[in-house]
Amino acid sequence: MDLVERLKEFSQTVPKRRASAINEVNTGSFLVEPFLRELGYDPNDPDDIEREHTADVGGRNRADYLLKQAGKEIMLVEIKKVGTDLNSWVSQLDGYFRNKENVKFGMLTNGIEYRFYTDIDKLNIMDAEPFLTLSMSRFDDSVALELRAFTKESFDLKRAKSCALRLKFRQALFKILEEEFRSPSIELVNLLIKKVRPDLNRVTKKVSRELAPIVEEVWLEYAKKKPDLKPTPSDPSPPTDEIPVFADYQGRRFEATLMIDDSMWLQREDNMLFDGKPMNHSVAAFEAVKKVDPSTKKWPTGWTFWRFIDSDTGEERPIKEIFEEVWTRNSTNGY
Repeated sequence: MDLVERLKEFSQTVPKRRASAINEVNTGSFLVEPFLRELGYDPNDPDDIEREHTADVGGRNRADYLLKQAGKEIMLVEIKKVGTDLNSWVSQLDGYFRNKENVKFGMLTNGIEYRFYTDIDKLNIMDAEPFLTLSMSRFDDSVALELRAFTKESFDLKRAKSCALRLKFRQALFKILEEEFRSPSIELVNLLIKKVRPDLNRVTKKVSRELAPIVEEVWLEYAKKKPDLKPTPSDPSPPTDEIPVFADYQGRRFEATLMIDDSMWLQREDNMLFDGKPMNHSVAAFEAVKKVDPSTKKWPTGWTFWRFIDSDTGEERPIKEIFEEVWTRNSTNGY
């Protein structure tokens, strides 16, 4: 059972568990800890979860949990009682976040809603808005899928930050589009006028007074209909390199093709061709292991499972290094 299926199954138990979450402690015990367990963190292992973690120099402020991976601190967790409005407690988590410069992620939850934060807008200052919000009462498979980057087994700081950046950018775009569909801005109206009237050197006030009401009328009419149209990309796909990769498991060798292009900095999910099918390299590793043992339910560490042969040295290298090279290149280019 994969992560999304496990979380969905857990969400179905939440209504019954909720009745026992009469305070913050019980909310943590009956709702939050089982949720974290699905992400791979063992509440009974102090190497995974540290309770009442000191989050300031004086030791007066303590975050409910600190998630760790191999001894490294990765995420602060602040828990509130079920039914609590989380908007009122963002500043509390932000205060902890500012005092923990080595921790780049924070989670605020009431056991039903899980909000994930990081510091994209300003270094070491927690963003005001979460980059990801998962609700157990309105479970969304696509949102849950993004949590793979934050499981104990798969967590990698660069990958997680890249995931957060992508999600934050998507949210901003959706917000802009929603606002434009409700009420088109003058910039959008003028752009559409220019599209219809390319003969105009510029959209004057007179032209705008005449045509803007028509544009707004058509735009709002279109927004209400919301036809199911698939956009056609105007630009061709970026150039892609194909790199043969391989893995060995229990005496068997598996081969696949890794598709490399600059979109990898956004964690493209179909960057591996395994058995002729596009899939994430971690999923491909899982499928490879299932070929040996169809009953297996344990995911291998897919991030380093696949390797390639360096054409210059002839040495084997993990494909993780390829991803790091792409991230470094795109970071240098200002993406």
